[in-house]
Amino acid sequence: MLIKPGFGQTYRRVALFFPLIILSAVLVVWSSLQTVGNVSKKADSLVSRHIPELRELSALQWVMNQRIILLHEYYATTERPSEEVLDNLRNAFSRHLVNLRFLGLDDSEITMFKSPLAKFQSSAALFDQEMQLGSARDWDKLREYLAASTEQANMANRELKEWIERVRERLGAGSEETLDEIGRLNSLQLSFGLTVLFIAILLLAILYARMKDQAKLQYRAYHDELTDLPNRRSLQTYAKKALSLNNQPECMAILFVSLDRFPLITSTFGHLLGDQLLKRFSTELEKLLEHHGVDSRLFSFGRANWIVCVDEPESGSTSIEIADAIERFTVQPLILNERELNVSCSIGVAYFPSDAENLESLLRKADTARREALASGGSGYRVYEARMSLESERVLSIESGLRNALKNDEFELYFQPKLSIHGDKVACAEALIRWNRGDEFISPGDFIPVAEQTGLVVPLGEWVLRRACKHWVDWFEAGIECPPIAINISAQQFQLDDFPDLVKKVLIETGMPAKKLELEITEEAASGKPEQVVKAMYALKAIGVSLAIDDFGTGYSSLSYLKRFPIDVLKIDRAFVSQMENSSQDKAIVDMVITMAHELNFEVVAEGVETEAQWQLLREMKCDLLQGFLFSRPLPAHTYIDHLNSYSLDILDKPIP
Repeated sequence: MLIKPGFGQTYRRVALFFPLIILSAVLVVWSSLQTVGNVSKKADSLVSRHIPELRELSALQWVMNQRIILLHEYYATTERPSEEVLDNLRNAFSRHLVNLRFLGLDDSEITMFKSPLAKFQSSAALFDQEMQLGSARDWDKLREYLAASTEQANMANRELKEWIERVRERLGAGSEETLDEIGRLNSLQLSFGLTVLFIAILLLAILYARMKDQAKLQYRAYHDELTDLPNRRSLQTYAKKALSLNNQPECMAILFVSLDRFPLITSTFGHLLGDQLLKRFSTELEKLLEHHGVDSRLFSFGRANWIVCVDEPESGSTSIEIADAIERFTVQPLILNERELNVSCSIGVAYFPSDAENLESLLRKADTARREALASGGSGYRVYEARMSLESERVLSIESGLRNALKNDEFELYFQPKLSIHGDKVACAEALIRWNRGDEFISPGDFIPVAEQTGLVVPLGEWVLRRACKHWVDWFEAGIECPPIAINISAQQFQLDDFPDLVKKVLIETGMPAKKLELEITEEAASGKPEQVVKAMYALKAIGVSLAIDDFGTGYSSLSYLKRFPIDVLKIDRAFVSQMENSSQDKAIVDMVITMAHELNFEVVAEGVETEAQWQLLREMKCDLLQGFLFSRPLPAHTYIDHLNSYSLDILDKPIP
């Protein structure tokens, strides 16, 4: 009986509080749901706005740094960045600003950043305009513009850093509010804790990835990707420190090392093996420098090029020892993928401060010495001398002039006759190019080698071919009986697959008969690729032109090749003709060549005939044609025609030996 009332009272008490408990539970659930909603919103704000803001601002910093790095690289190398690279950076910059506006960033913050950015772009534009003036550029102005650009870039970066700090503060404040909301949760504490942990991990992962990427970018910016050696930018940094007023060595040598045959190796065996060769050669250079135990630095300087910086006594003996060691190393073949590669390298050496007092000039002069080593056959070294710069400047001047000379009609053809052995008939005339650049006469011995090195000899050769044919046709149409014209053809032009087609096209366009054209190719060029040469010769013979081997006797060609060539004429080199009177050996060689040529049914021309004694000997040897100053120097076209009929009279006035 007592139990029932007690149980009922307890039940009633609980029942009275039941709605309150239910209400409290509802309130707790409602509060929890509200808190969950608030946490969700704040977490979403963190992930969807503030973190993307940091990412976009970090990207802006990277683009800004890239622009100033490119500007300094442009100043150091004078090589203008490509428009594609500049456009990509400008587009990236604009894209990140648009993304920040889309994220709801305050325009006032963007405006604060735009002022130094605009000033940077203005200074950078002035710098670019001055750099494009070439040799007329004012280096003081360039340094002023570069300093202004750098200062404005630093101001822009400071604005970005402050901007990032404000975003981080907002991010921190949002994180604190989120944690406060989480603290008010009970049943969902673990879930919210995991959410916060996820956000924190995500944020740390983003920050870590950004730092790791920046470290990689920093390393890659200063090292060659293939060889992992310090690159050109590292060299500039090292030289700036090494050559500063506080750290200048007594003497520092720059060795410019370049593989001579690398393009041939890659074209033959492929770029993969070429890459392996570069890595192997770089490793061997590192070992060699380490073995010498000197204070030196090795840098990659573009594909198949290296720079070695050596601190040494003023005598410069250490750099010469290193150059000798590199040369000895390249004498031995390298084995790669079971292939034996014969590599050689050309090395140029320049010294600080005797040759130059800054890195750019040192590199230029070391490269000038390297080019002379390469021009001398490669596989060696040269130490820079002042005369090399003068020669290089002249070569560059000639190359620059050549590119405009054809357009400006600065070239002219001269003609030197080839006479019969008795001097009573002009059998042919050799067309020779001459260059008058304003008041300056440029010798063919100066500009022809430059044309061959630069590839300009091909368009130059086509001009000679067209102009010579046109001269002959103009004379013929004027009623002048003209002998055939002989034209020198360069090895580069002769080895073009379409050269026979070009000759045929020019003959058709000008109207010159093929039998009136003789093409001369040197013996050395003819023996270089005999199979290709024979094919081209037969194609030209099918057109109807005559073929001659020029400078015969100096090219060391095989006689087995000679008998395969469908040629008409052999021209004996002037070096043998000029010494016939004093050298029994040269006289015997000339006599042998004439006899052999006649046995092969070739006509023989003796070049460089300058004395009557030479003329007499050649008559006795039954040479067919003569060419030289004894009879006539090369003459301008109008003079050649004016005197064409008088050659035989002038010659016949001479006593025939």
